[in-house]
Amino acid sequence: MNHSASTSRLFDFQDQADFRHLRDLLTRTGYMDSSVLDTIGINDLQAIKGNDHPLLLERTSTGSPLHILIRLFLMEMPVERSLLEKAIKPMTVTSWEQAGLVHYRANEVVAAVKLLPFQNLIVAFDLSSIMQTPLRENYVMGIGSSTITLSNLTIRRQSRRTLDLGAGCGVHAFLAAPHSDHTVAVDINPRAVQLAQFNAKLNAVSNIECLQGSFFEPVTDQKFDLVISNPPFVISPETRFIYRDGGMEADSVTRKIVQDVPRFLHEGGFCQILCNWVETSGKDWQKRLENWFEGTGCDAWVMRSESLTAATYASTWIKHTELFDQETQFAERFRKWMAYYEKLGIESIGAGLITMRKSEGKANWFRADESPEKLISPCWESIALGFELWDFLQTVRNDNDLLNSRLHYSPDIRLEQHFKPGEQGWKATASFISLSKGFVYKGNSDPLIANLLIKCDGQKPVKDLISDMIASLEADPEQITPTLCQLIRKLIEQGFLLPSRQA
Repeated sequence: MNHSASTSRLFDFQDQADFRHLRDLLTRTGYMDSSVLDTIGINDLQAIKGNDHPLLLERTSTGSPLHILIRLFLMEMPVERSLLEKAIKPMTVTSWEQAGLVHYRANEVVAAVKLLPFQNLIVAFDLSSIMQTPLRENYVMGIGSSTITLSNLTIRRQSRRTLDLGAGCGVHAFLAAPHSDHTVAVDINPRAVQLAQFNAKLNAVSNIECLQGSFFEPVTDQKFDLVISNPPFVISPETRFIYRDGGMEADSVTRKIVQDVPRFLHEGGFCQILCNWVETSGKDWQKRLENWFEGTGCDAWVMRSESLTAATYASTWIKHTELFDQETQFAERFRKWMAYYEKLGIESIGAGLITMRKSEGKANWFRADESPEKLISPCWESIALGFELWDFLQTVRNDNDLLNSRLHYSPDIRLEQHFKPGEQGWKATASFISLSKGFVYKGNSDPLIANLLIKCDGQKPVKDLISDMIASLEADPEQITPTLCQLIRKLIEQGFLLPSRQA
């Protein structure tokens, strides 16, 4: 049978009313985030492992519709057809099979896709076992750590048009739909587009269109306020998986998005890319990435979350896809990856988030730093604030301008002190300042800095506030003021201090 003919009706109900019936069924049975988690006693649905099955079998043993659905779609276990027929009435197992959700196996039914509750959505995507079949190239990734990271960091301001580039199963497009007038999900993989369309109908997301094509080809005449991308960023010598391998050398996929996206952004529009990039021996990774943004007309902020050696990176990704590789096969594939890295001079691979903002008609800035160790999601407001703060810092590069500005401490700032017992009672041993939400930056603090922060209430210019500090230190103002200005800039950069208008 022709492959295109066999897949053309996949992930679609013959009766379109069945999308509503399925959503109603899942809602009625409690197949949603909180109730499923409560039932199986696990904090993270994505973390279910095969060795969890004995415990989960015990917790899903009543034969209730919810327990049957958990076993079928989350535990990937066969269930008796008669039990499933009863559990999903008035729907039928035949309609599910025709839509590509399940397969028959004798008198049992097995899942053909994963059906996962996530942030009030129900999202269908491929089972990992498909990577061991002829369909592996078109494998559609589901909700993993990268999905959760990008969803927590995506700027959630109202958007006229939003683009999810490399959409996969469409989850980022669906999460953006409530704050977008219109959303477009684009993927080169036809199977991904079919699954995204299925998920849009299942979740009754009407302000979305799902298009097949490479990069920006399907939207050449459109502009957006927000572009989100979790592209095939893995740096590998292979082209075996559409979701993973971009088919371009090293980190060229991400670089292409960076350099092409500005013409698809409205002025003030944002692009956010979760990605990997090359780090070569003897070269500053920050300087290398800065070159990507020259001439784009965009301000850019790169946050690096980790950097892995080439060997660790290769091993991690090979294990991710080659689930059943024999030791000899793994070794052969690993040598191929390492030879590729050696040829290109790749020493390590960085990972993180790139955020760009279209800002033409001015000198654009570039910022690259390490992400804070702790994030309290969602963090999009920290991203948006970070752009405002860096804009402000461009206006106070001269120390006199900074000293004449008025600052206000963040309402999220916290002071933490540690004490130990001593002969005279409690003795202070350490003092820290931190932020209590979003990007939880943390740093050492002494009484002078703590007092300076709390005095920043927007009423007086900085020069008046530091005069007492300089006097208490009995220091030469001309010598210590530049150091204090450098410290204050860092406190602004990380969000501890805000220009009065932001506060």
